[in-house]
Amino acid sequence: MSGAAGTIEATFGLRNTSTTACALVGFPGAALLDSAGAALAQQTTVRGGSYSFTDFSASRVSLGPGDSAYFNVGYSDVPSGGETTCPASAKLEVTPPNDFSQLTTSFQASACDHGTLTVSPVFGAGSPETQTTAPPSS
Repeated sequence: MSGAAGTIEATFGLRNTSTTACALVGFPGAALLDSAGAALAQQTTVRGGSYSFTDFSASRVSLGPGDSAYFNVGYSDVPSGGETTCPASAKLEVTPPNDFSQLTTSFQASACDHGTLTVSPVFGAGSPETQTTAPPSS
């Protein structure tokens, strides 16, 4: 996980664990959680945003059984606007595009700008976006 000075980048994978094909298109939901699984008080999720690794068009990703789609998350770890510390998370809650169920994974982050996360749309393994991202986390 790294990017330009003060910018942190992480890539996450969503695997099709069913026995049938499925498709994803659009942006996942993302929320920072503490170690007990509660949402952090301060946080905002931005879709697309201005990071090169999050600002690209959404496209349909077809997944066979066992295949994965990916998405990027970016945030600043530099306090701004009077912040002296930034909210620290222990987990990330993810809602896949067009779904209502959540998945949770370990994610230690101190997202500044009042807990702002920027997320990319999902993309496939062969997508050009895989060339500019951090190693995937599952």
